[in-house]
Amino acid sequence: MSGASADAITEDVVEYVIGFLSPDDLIAAMQVNVYWQSIGRKDAIWRKYIVSRWKVERPERLKRSCGTDDFYELYQYLDRNRYLPRGKYTTKQQIIWGKSRQEGADAWITVAHRPDCRVLTRGATTFIQLRVVVQNTRDQPLTIDLSEIRVRMKNGYMGKVMGSEPSAAVRHDALAPALLAVNGLDVANTAETRSVHLNIFEFAVVSINVECHGCEFEAEFLEGCSALWLPIRRNSRCADLTTCRCALIPDSYHRGNIRVPIVDESVIWRHYTSISGRFMVLDCRNSSEFPNASNSLFKSPTKSIRKTSIS
Repeated sequence: MSGASADAITEDVVEYVIGFLSPDDLIAAMQVNVYWQSIGRKDAIWRKYIVSRWKVERPERLKRSCGTDDFYELYQYLDRNRYLPRGKYTTKQQIIWGKSRQEGADAWITVAHRPDCRVLTRGATTFIQLRVVVQNTRDQPLTIDLSEIRVRMKNGYMGKVMGSEPSAAVRHDALAPALLAVNGLDVANTAETRSVHLNIFEFAVVSINVECHGCEFEAEFLEGCSALWLPIRRNSRCADLTTCRCALIPDSYHRGNIRVPIVDESVIWRHYTSISGRFMVLDCRNSSEFPNASNSLFKSPTKSIRKTSIS
């Protein structure tokens, strides 16, 4: 674009056009010339992106904590550190036990924590409730089928996700995978919800209850868990997957899997402490308002501490 052409376009028009761009598109447009770069780095634009993606009401506080006065740099920092979007079930006190970025989506794993750190029970069945946070970071809609979420254990077996069987009786089970919140807000009457649809920057919190025979505390299950598999699919123009030819097109697909690995067991036991062998406490001191809090559990431990008993 020549200087004369750039001068013919007012900043109001440019900012209006930018309103239709995703952050990735805007970053690409900023490479065109100095004019687009100066317009594209405006704080008002990137502040809006930050509020939209991470649902923070006062991003100015995050600027101070990560040492920048530029919202464009703050956006890149939060994106690079996979900052957890804020809302119900995703507060700053949450400890992230697993996270991943694949297939144009970010995913995190937290636990429905009890003060005594014990797993849950129903009758003779013991189970733990994992909460999976999924955010779509592409402008193409994303769909999650709750009944297809799987948990793989370190012993090679698949963990039993309660209520994931296709029978009608199981689908109405109160412990079946359920949608808890969308964009940080509670969702009511989700018993019949079997799939979640997310547009760009929308995020959902899904609960799954996994049987954990032989486990008394949360840490014991986390120690034996390898990863969570989250199947997703993207909306497309193809109505019939058996006849479409999208598989022949590079980077075009209908389905994908997000693998969310659990943190190393030495990190898990660094945060749980046994008290008199009867109950445990969870150390949440690594959780704070700083942007890298969501990344704190993923730093390499200074030494390996493996605890095999709670006594």
